[in-house]
Amino acid sequence: MSIFKFNQEALTIKTSVLIFILSLTSLNNCKLDLNNPSDSNSKSYFETAAMNAYLRTICSPFVRGNVRIGSGNYLVLPQSLLSLKNGNYIITASVSEPILWSGRSDGINHSYTGVIGTDPFIVIFQVNGRTFEIDWLDYLGPAATTTANSFFSSLSEFSNGEIGIFTQVTGTEQPGAISGKLNSDSFMVARYSPSGSRVWFTYLDMSIGTFNIDKIAHIVDSKEQMHLFYTSIGTAANTPNTVGITEFPAPTIASNGVFAGQKEIGWAILNGNGNPQRQRFLRGVSDFEVISAIYTKNDTILLGGSALNQIENFSGHPAINQPRGFSAFLSSNTQDVIKINYLGSSDPTFTVGKLEAMKLGYDGIYGTGVAAGSYGFPIHDYQFYPAGNFRNYSFVKFDLNGNLLWNQFLGSSTTNVIDLVPAFSYISYFDEIRVKLLGTEAGTRMTGLDSISYGSGINPYQDVTLRINGRVGRYESIRYETNILVTNPVSGLVGLNVDIQDACNGRMVSLKRFLYFPATNGYLEFSTKPPMEEP
Repeated sequence: MSIFKFNQEALTIKTSVLIFILSLTSLNNCKLDLNNPSDSNSKSYFETAAMNAYLRTICSPFVRGNVRIGSGNYLVLPQSLLSLKNGNYIITASVSEPILWSGRSDGINHSYTGVIGTDPFIVIFQVNGRTFEIDWLDYLGPAATTTANSFFSSLSEFSNGEIGIFTQVTGTEQPGAISGKLNSDSFMVARYSPSGSRVWFTYLDMSIGTFNIDKIAHIVDSKEQMHLFYTSIGTAANTPNTVGITEFPAPTIASNGVFAGQKEIGWAILNGNGNPQRQRFLRGVSDFEVISAIYTKNDTILLGGSALNQIENFSGHPAINQPRGFSAFLSSNTQDVIKINYLGSSDPTFTVGKLEAMKLGYDGIYGTGVAAGSYGFPIHDYQFYPAGNFRNYSFVKFDLNGNLLWNQFLGSSTTNVIDLVPAFSYISYFDEIRVKLLGTEAGTRMTGLDSISYGSGINPYQDVTLRINGRVGRYESIRYETNILVTNPVSGLVGLNVDIQDACNGRMVSLKRFLYFPATNGYLEFSTKPPMEEP
């Protein structure tokens, strides 16, 4: 097929979609003309969904662009990246200086008010997917911690294109919240319009010392509800938490609270207007914590994290009192736990395991994290290095009912991999998993993959690109590129991939943190380039 014919057919499809949308819009006069994109009975709600459907048909693989955040003089921690249905992108980060964008440094709702270089603030901004310019930027307040957890300010999209964010802040509250800020450290939840105005925002509080800073996640379900997950902390032996988040009704299931400091998972639900609905705890006999969450299909949620022991009513933890990754399959309608999978070796000498990130594919859910010791039936087995904490990267796939389909390892028999979660994306066009990660501190290659390895990378912390067949989990290729030029001592500009996503049939967008290693100051960069330039 010629390029001209391909473009002509693509244009015909796009034109047909647009005509269909305009036809439906003209027939939509029975909708209430409330001009409110948050209301499903509104004409604006329908028009927003229709326009998003059209915009999805006009993606281009040839877009090139980049956006840089930060002067390079202070700490910048990119956190979450969300691809919107209209082709734009939302990014959150922790910054320690006012950010210059479109000739201004204030936020459209609130501005940076801290001490430059000292006080980290949570920032959220939108990048236009066609021009790669920042459309709007806002500050949510002082960050409760300078965590490197890339999900500390998690993002979601509502059906009408509005944006949800869940994070933790400290300091003075910003005016206009549904519920005010009661404690020094609070959860903060906000809903933004596509233009950056706040539809609503609220603060949610727990007693000091009863929740873990940074172990949080959230999703939005098909009913526009926000499901908030956090790690609670027991205050004393045999003292269940019967309060949870104070703005909510009492938990339907209290925590176990077996011992002081015990970690369990809280689960709270806000409706689409920001009003508390209900909450409960997922209980255990020892520590377990949330790290990631994803909304699947059929009103289910897959939760990922790390567990030291059994989660209530679900046996099978392979090595009691040692951390192992787990996935919890939950019902968003009933708030019930349907299934728990424990991921890890039964050998208690291995002391590492967590499921850190997940992505939805067309026939399953993919996950990644770190693990020690072999388990399951891996296609590429665990690589043992007899020192330190024996860490490998781990890749898994679950079906849409939460059952484990396959698992894989990536490691070295001559050194440990570093404890930094791989950035990965599912590319439906190729049914492929694309992974970006940093190589080992020793500069060596991963073990057992020489036949599919290429690239001329040298030195520590090489930029590694891994491709995985999405259906069967087979490694297809692994490429090594030099990431740092000076080695004695190791110093220089290092890029850390925080997240990558498929923008258009293999054209990737990348959220990276650049730092002047070994210093922690640096900047954030969000970029894209044509797919033929990808390794």
